[in-house]
This record gives sequence, structure tokens and C-alpha cells, in this order.
Amino acid sequence: MYTCGWKELIKNNDSYKYEPKAIEKQHCATRVCFVQMAFDHDEECLVVTDTKGYLHCVELSENPCYKILGKIGRATFLAFNPIYIGEILIGLDTGDIKIWKLHTNIDEFCLLSGHKLAPIHVSFYKQHCLTSSRNEVIIWDLQSYSKGHQLKVKVQNVIIKKAAFSNAGHIVVLYHNDTMQAWTFKQLHKDTKIDTKIFGTRYIKDFVFTKDGRAMIMAGARNVLILNTYDWSLLKKLCLPKNFVEAKQLSVVPWPLDGGANKILAFLSSNCVLQFCDINASVFLETPILISKIKKFIVSSAGKYIAHIDQEGCLYITYVNKIIYKKISTQPDKPLELHRISAHKISDHLECIRQSIKRELNMKRLMCILKEFGEYPEKYRTLIWSTILKLPGNKNAYIALASKVTRGKFASNTLKNFPLADKSKASLLAMTMDCLLQWCPLLIQSPFLPNLIFPFLMAFQKDPLLAFELILSILLNYCQKWFEYHPLPPLNILGIIENIFLEADPILLNLFCEYGITSSEYAWPLLQTAMSEVLSGDEWLILWDHLISFQKPSLLLMCVAAYSISLRENIISLIKSSGDIKTLYSTQSHIRAKDLLKIARRLDREISKRLHPDCYLKDKLLQLNHSGPYLSFISKEYPKFLIENFNIADLEKLKMQEQNLHKYRKITDLLEKRRLHAETKAFAKQIHETRMNEVQKCFQDHVNDLNWEWETFLPNIEKDQFRYHLCKNSNLPIEKMQKCKCMSREDIIPNFEDTNSKNYKKLQQDVTKLEYEVENFLDSLRFHRSESKIN
Repeated sequence: MYTCGWKELIKNNDSYKYEPKAIEKQHCATRVCFVQMAFDHDEECLVVTDTKGYLHCVELSENPCYKILGKIGRATFLAFNPIYIGEILIGLDTGDIKIWKLHTNIDEFCLLSGHKLAPIHVSFYKQHCLTSSRNEVIIWDLQSYSKGHQLKVKVQNVIIKKAAFSNAGHIVVLYHNDTMQAWTFKQLHKDTKIDTKIFGTRYIKDFVFTKDGRAMIMAGARNVLILNTYDWSLLKKLCLPKNFVEAKQLSVVPWPLDGGANKILAFLSSNCVLQFCDINASVFLETPILISKIKKFIVSSAGKYIAHIDQEGCLYITYVNKIIYKKISTQPDKPLELHRISAHKISDHLECIRQSIKRELNMKRLMCILKEFGEYPEKYRTLIWSTILKLPGNKNAYIALASKVTRGKFASNTLKNFPLADKSKASLLAMTMDCLLQWCPLLIQSPFLPNLIFPFLMAFQKDPLLAFELILSILLNYCQKWFEYHPLPPLNILGIIENIFLEADPILLNLFCEYGITSSEYAWPLLQTAMSEVLSGDEWLILWDHLISFQKPSLLLMCVAAYSISLRENIISLIKSSGDIKTLYSTQSHIRAKDLLKIARRLDREISKRLHPDCYLKDKLLQLNHSGPYLSFISKEYPKFLIENFNIADLEKLKMQEQNLHKYRKITDLLEKRRLHAETKAFAKQIHETRMNEVQKCFQDHVNDLNWEWETFLPNIEKDQFRYHLCKNSNLPIEKMQKCKCMSREDIIPNFEDTNSKNYKKLQQDVTKLEYEVENFLDSLRFHRSESKIN
């Protein structure tokens, strides 16, 4: 860091001048110029950067003074973070965005990476920040320091000139071909095209929004347009004077009692002169101070100061009320003066509040609150937990993890069994999981992790940074010895819980052993969800109010044992009736956290020292670092062979092999099913054919028997006729039919006339009846054959 004392600025008429000087000694002296500048939101300081990459701070007071802070690199924009006081966002020509806190070491910073080209514009809306380069627009979440959304801009043939947020949530992108694209923050999937040609303007250089976001002002050649942001219709059109070709830069000037409508507009004309206009009265204001030969300017947030950089690279700071007063004041001869009450800096107030919180939220007072009310106030629970666990709010360490995340690469597989309907909660869980896996990649083999961290995440969901640090603190302190048998359940911890049962309730433990119920079924489900599945949301928060306040990790194991002891009668009856108690440890019960803690504290007092968890676990809680990277997960927690041989690439390779094996098993099972189906069908067909052959054989035997009987009892001529009829209707072979046809009358017995006529008629009736029965039998046989072929 460059060390330099504060020096006063040079007063030049009604302005203060700061002329940069070369800091590094070089053989070839080059002129140093200021290039970027930004006011803080309280109008107490101004930061500027020069062409050498040094950051300068100007303290605004009755006698402004400056100090050189150090080298930050070539900046493309500067802006103060509206959420965190004193934090500066610096756009770099490398494409990164540097986040640095004022009044700290210049080397302590973090980066937001996402732009391929250097970002050149920045604007803010609530906790979101929009930055734009020549071909992309990115929205960042300033609370989680992550990329929130990247707009789908149309940059195939044109270049982005500017993109900005309004205070009402509008997003407008201006392209070099004078077209504009607009969105609202709540509907980023839907955009509106603004055709500026219909308003009769071209060569648009800049646009700004009023502070209330209800109007957008844009400057083109020869005129200034004011659009209504509700429907992007034209409200007013102002023509520039003849000696002004165009306005190169615009800025609204806040004024007291204007309600955020900002009727005063400052613009930089093409001849590098700063002009002011009352857009309500459509009048250009006369200024007593001519500000000319300038390259860029900015107006402070409340409109107290105007700072500009001239063409020689010098910085000038001027009070607004000394430039604009003639047309604004109701009495022309009496200028309107703005008075500001002097006060301490915001940072001083914040530090005072922090110290006051530490004094008020001491453990003695908190334990009295807990004893009196049984829980902490919901409104202040986040603050109290953070104070007890001493969560540092280490933004640099958190951003270092978040910036390395490739979203969904690791966490997607882990979250498959933990679906969430709320997309915002699912996104927060996925981001936290990704950061955890960056912190400790071995956690990818812990499928219980989403169930463990989700309730803590919901308790701190308004502050993702503190939520992440809370989860780290829980893993480091309350999950001791959980990973010694990783990826198996923590058999050592489950053994400790069995020891508690052995002394506290041996009858229940014997019953578990008798029915083959292990601690993996009655203790591990409670541990891996931090008891969130068996307690209601309010009762779970009360339980962890006490666990965090007592700062005793072994008390969590006592609570797990206390849960089974408190439901002892239900467990015994359930085991004897069905033998399945898994649902009991995965569904919400009606037990109160107060009763559970009462039993747990009794166990904590009565369990002998030999079997007490304190013999195995550390009582002193580990604290996270306030600076630098977070504590690494204790390597001793994991099996030695896993630590020595762990490699992310190998792990991914094993996962791919597992997936391929799973697919191969699916295909094999499908082929086996098809083979069994084909064999079954072939076997059924073979049986059917065998049965059909047997039926045909039986039928043929039956026909032969009938032939023999008929040849015995019928006269020869009837036998001849019947044989011929039978052959015809039974589809007998042609040779047999020909044989029947060739039978001559000489073969018939000649004593036909001597037969008895009565016997003849009776036999003839019997033959007709038998023919009918045989024909019916043949028809039924043919029907069964055709039906079997169809099947």
C-alpha cells in the first residue's frame, strides 16, 4: 500500500482543484491524468483513479483533502456499493470486477469474474448490480457475490453503447445503431424494443433515468427526449441551441423538494461545455461559472457536489448551489443556499453500533433470556446465533469459493434426491452446496448433506454469506468424528449413542438388539437431518437456540438418545406389532423441544464419565477466520487412504464407470426378459403342436374304428357311398379318394335284394346320424386349428 498523509486541495475560485502527479520514477516522464471517479452515497468522500492505475481518495469537508491509497490497476469504472458502506466496485480492463473495502489494505480484495471484455458501465437496483461491456450485460447479486443473470442482448451486428438500471427496476440497453432494448427486473424473459427513429432523433450518445424511475432522458443530435418508462411513450422533446451539435453525457441533478422527479438536467455539449437545463420549464439556465474544456463529470447522490475532469486530466470539485441558483430561486437576487448539518461519518456510527451489540449480546444476558422465554426472538435470531458463534462475515473468503464454482457440476447429482418446488430456495441450496464442495471436495460423497444444511440455510436465507458460515461452523463443531468411516455412517458416533442407551435405558437397547434394529436405524436418521424431520419448524429452532447457546457439541448426541427415550412406549408397541420403526424416525412427532432438552440435560448429568461423549469430542468450539481463507476441513476426520488417494478426476472417472455399469445392467435385464419371453412362447407353441398331433392321431383312430364297424354292419353299396362321402368331407388323401371312386359294382355283394328293408332303413338313419356327428367333429377341429394359428 502506498503510504501518504492527507494533503489539502488547491482552491481555485469557487472550485477545488486536484492535479495528479507522477508517483513512479521513470526515465521517460509521462503525464498522469485522472480517468474515473465516484462519490460515496453520503457525499463524504470521492475516489478517483489515474492513468497509472493508482486510487486516490478525496475527503469532502470544509477544507477538502486527498490521499493516495495505492495501486489497483487500470480502472474502467468506479462505484460505491449501495448495500455495504465503504465498499468499492472497480471495473478492470482485464474484464474482472474488483471489490475492495475503503480504509483497508489495498491488497485485500476479491474479484467477480464473468465478463469477457472490460466492463464500462455500472448501475444498481436494490441488492443487484448491472455491469455492461461492449457485447454483454450481467446482473450480479451483491449479497451472495454471484452472477444472478446474463441478459440476452442483440449484439450480432451492433455494439452495446450503454446499459443501466433505473430505481424502479427497468433495464435499458442502448446500441450503437440507436436502437434500444428494455426489460423489467421481474420479467427478464420478456423484452421491449424502443425504436428511437419514430421520435425524430439519431446519434444517441447517452441516457439517464430520473431518481423515481418514472422517466428516461436521452440525448441525441440537436435534441433531448424524455420518455415515460411505463409505456416508453414520448413525454417531451427539447431542442438544443444552434451552437450545440449534440449532448455527449447526461446527468440529473437532485434538488430539494423535487420528489425524485429531477427537473434539473446537466449535460456535456459537443464543445466540451457543461450546461444545465430546467426540463419542466424547457429553459437553459445561465450559470455564473463557466465550466468548459471537460472530458467527463459526475453529480453526487444528493446533488451537493459536481466533480469533473478537464482535458488536461485534472480533477475539479464544485458546490452545485454556487453554479445553479438564478432560475431555481423564487427571488432572483437572493440565491437559494443549501445547509448541511455536520455529523460523524456513517462508518463511525456502524462501529459504535457493533461495539454496543457485543456488549448487549453477551452470553450471561442471552442465557437469562433463554431461561426466561425458552427461545430467542425470531426477529433477532440470526443476529444472536451469529454473535454466539462469532461468524466473521468473511466476504473475501466466500467470494473466493463462489467464484470457482461451475454451477451444478457437482451439486446436481447430490440434489437429485432432494427436490424443491421453490426455485429460489433450490437455487440457494445448489449455490451453497457448490461452495461447500469447493471448500471440501470430499463432501461430494455425503448424500445426507442437503438434508443436514437445508434447515440452517432457511434460518439464514436472507443473508447467504452468514448462512454459509453458519453451516461451516456446524460441520466443524457439531459434526465431529462423523467422517472417520466415510462414506459409511459414523459408526464411532453411533457407538457412543449406544453406550448412552446402555446406561440410561438398557431395556430399550436390549429390545433393539432382540429385533435386529441397529443404531443406523434409530440414531443416524436423526443426526443426518439435525433432528429437523422429527420436530416442527418452530420447535427445531428452539432446540438449536439451546444447542448453540450451550456451545456443547455432545449435547446433540444426548438429544438423539433423549428422543428415543421420550417415545419409549410408542417404540415398544410399534416394534412388537409391526417390527418396522423407520417411519417413526423420519416423520414429524408432537414432542416439544423443551421436554427433549430436559431429558438430554438429565442424561448429560447422569451418564458416567467413562461413557460420556465429552471423552471423545472437543467442547471448545472452533471459530472461523475473520480474514484469509476459511479453515480447511480437518483431514483427520477422513480415512487416511481416502485422503492420500483422493483425486477429483479419479472420482469423476469412477462415477462415470458407475453410470455406465448401471446402464449395462439395465440393457442386460431387458435382453434377459426378451429371451425368457421368446423361450416361453416357443415352449407353448411346441406343447400346442404336440397336443394337436395327438388329437389328429386320436381322430384317425376313431375314424378307422368307424370304418371297421360300418364295413361289418352296412350293405356294400351303402359302404361305398359312405366311404366316398367320408373321404370327401374329411379331406382324406387323393389316393384314398381315387381308390373309393374306382370301386366297381362287381365288388359289391350280389345279394343286395335279399336284405331286410326294415334293417336297411334303420341302418341308413344311423349312418346319417353318424355322418352328421363326424362332420361336426371335423368342423370343431378345424376351428381349433385356425384359432391356434391366430394366437
